[in-house]
Amino acid sequence: MKLDQGTAAPVTHRPHFPPESLAKRQPTFQFPKTLLLPALRYIARSKDRGWLPGVPLRRHIVVCGFPRSGTTLLQLLLESCTRNLGTFGRERRALEAAAVARRSHAVILTKRPKDIFLIPEIADWHRSNGTQALFILMHRDPRAVLTSRHFSSPQNYYLKCSDWQHFHQHWKWSLQRSDVLSVSYEALTSSPAAVQQLINSFASLDADCCFSDFLSRVPPNFDLRALNGLRQTETTRINAWKLQEHEQRMMQISRELPNLPEILDEMGYSETPQQNSAA
Repeated sequence: MKLDQGTAAPVTHRPHFPPESLAKRQPTFQFPKTLLLPALRYIARSKDRGWLPGVPLRRHIVVCGFPRSGTTLLQLLLESCTRNLGTFGRERRALEAAAVARRSHAVILTKRPKDIFLIPEIADWHRSNGTQALFILMHRDPRAVLTSRHFSSPQNYYLKCSDWQHFHQHWKWSLQRSDVLSVSYEALTSSPAAVQQLINSFASLDADCCFSDFLSRVPPNFDLRALNGLRQTETTRINAWKLQEHEQRMMQISRELPNLPEILDEMGYSETPQQNSAA
């Protein structure tokens, strides 16, 4: 399923994994958490099977996709405006949450852009455990993604062109899946009501309020740093890549991605981004 997206050609074979330094498929050792994982897995599995008191996990909504494409914003909107949803308020590995998270809700939501590299593994885990995973893939105009900065290093551009290509390849390959919904940042910010309706239908979620009302319902423990400020959904940043401050960066992007015009056309961004709207 797709929302506000161009005509990306299907990719038959799974792309190669990116370097581990980018994909971070394996979690780092954390004391004492890593040592406790076997016990936590057993407890969670026992609750799912009814052996221990708890709410068995039934469905897992995984938000992933391009970094700096609105994944944190979507997570915040869903956590603020959805009823009966298990949430974490921060970035969390989908496989870890599925296997060991506290069983308090039948439906949980996780967000981690790099989980786009692990969609088959996440889906297989749920299939083997009798549960369901659904994936919401966020994308955004590549020029906006590649001129975006992050709070962790505000003087530098967040994503390298070579790294962006890995996300692009896995995004294209994942679009052919029936358990995937692709949503653009542009649609989320310009037509939040349409996006909310589509996501709720896709993932069988129950809205508690409209996305437009999220500011009054932000969870107190939500990690807001990646948003570079809390504000109402708006479209003023859609064309920020055109600012003069990014001129040198745009020249670099054109050199490192010589096929950018074809990519923009394929992703639906050959026209002015504001023209992209919810389908």
